[in-house]
Amino acid sequence: MLKSDRRTTIDDVEKMLDPPDAVVEALLQARARVNRYPERALGVTSTFVSEDARMHTVFVERMRGLLSRADMQTPTWRRLVKVTEAGITQFLPTTSCDLANFIRCLTFHVWVLGVLKPDDPSDRRLLSGHHLTVEQITNAFFSVSETGNTSVSSDQIRGALGQWIPDHDDDNNPVNLVFPVYEKLWRLVAATVLCSQGYSVSKNPLLDFCENPTRRQFETSRGTDQGPSATDIMNEVLRLHPPVQEIWRQCGHPWWETLVHGRMQVADIKAVQKFDEAGEVIEEPNKFVPERWRGERKPVMFAFGSGQLKCPADPWAQALAALIASKVTDRVDGMAFTLEKIGGTPKYIWDGWLICRLPSN
Repeated sequence: MLKSDRRTTIDDVEKMLDPPDAVVEALLQARARVNRYPERALGVTSTFVSEDARMHTVFVERMRGLLSRADMQTPTWRRLVKVTEAGITQFLPTTSCDLANFIRCLTFHVWVLGVLKPDDPSDRRLLSGHHLTVEQITNAFFSVSETGNTSVSSDQIRGALGQWIPDHDDDNNPVNLVFPVYEKLWRLVAATVLCSQGYSVSKNPLLDFCENPTRRQFETSRGTDQGPSATDIMNEVLRLHPPVQEIWRQCGHPWWETLVHGRMQVADIKAVQKFDEAGEVIEEPNKFVPERWRGERKPVMFAFGSGQLKCPADPWAQALAALIASKVTDRVDGMAFTLEKIGGTPKYIWDGWLICRLPSN
C-alpha cells in the first residue's frame, strides 16, 4: 500500500486543495492520476480523469448549466418536484427494500429525468427494455465507488444510459453526465433522510420544505423558537456525513521527500469539518446539531472541496437533495411505510436500514 500524507487541519487541507500559485493544469494532473478507476471500470472520460484544462472548463460550465435547472425560482424546479414524487411512487417497495438501494434508484431517476431530460413528461418511467435496470446501473456505480470495480461492463452501462439520454450533444459518453454528480448526490439524500428522523412531524424543517419547496422556506428557521431551517439541516448533514469523506491527490514532492510524506496526499474531510472557522474544535463534533449553523462562528465546510477544482454542484446540490429527502420523509411517515433497522456494524449511516410497507387495515 502506498504511504500517504493525511491532512486533518484547516490550513493543511486548504494548502493541499488550493495550493498558492498552483496552475490549474497541475491540479488537474494531481487529481486525474488518482481517479483512474472510473475510467477503467465505467469508461468515464470527463475532467475527473483528464489533465486537459479546456475539457475541465467546458465540463464545469455544462454542469453549472444543468444544475441551474434545480434553481427554485425557475419552472424547471416545479417540474423537478413532480418528477421526484413520481419516482417515489415507482420505487417504493411492495413489501420491503434496502433504503440505500431505494435512494440510489430514486436519485438516479430524478437526475436523469428531472435534470438531464427537462422536456420529457414528469411522470415518465425509466424502463429496463433490452438493457440494464436502474437498480443494476446504480449498484454498478456504487461498486465502482467502493471497490474500483464492477461485474457490469462499461459498454452495457453506456448502452443502457444511451436509451434514456440519447441526445447528449458533443459528448458521446452519457456516463460523464451521470456518474460524477449522481454518485455523490444519493449519499447526501440518504444521510439527510436518516438524520431528519430525530425531529417530530410538527417540528421537522424538511416537512415544511416538502409542503412549500421555495427558496424562502428553504432558508427560514422554524417559528419563534428559531429552530433550524432546511438549509441548516443540509449543512449539518454535509458536515457530519460528507459524500466524499476523503480527497486524494498525488504529491508533487521530489522523490526523497516522498520517503517521509508519502506519494499521496489525503484531505480528511470528515475530520477537518470538526473545526469551526477560527480553527477551534466545535462542541460535540460527532453529534448532529443543525442549530450550530445559526451561530456566529460556523463550522468549516470542505464537502465540495476548495479552490480552482471546487465541485460545481455547490450550492444547487443542497436544494435538490433536500427536495428528494423531504418527499421521501413525507411518504415514509410510519403510516403506509416505515423505516426499520436490522442491525450490524455500519460503514455508512444508511447501512442496515430498510423501508417496509405496513399492512393496511
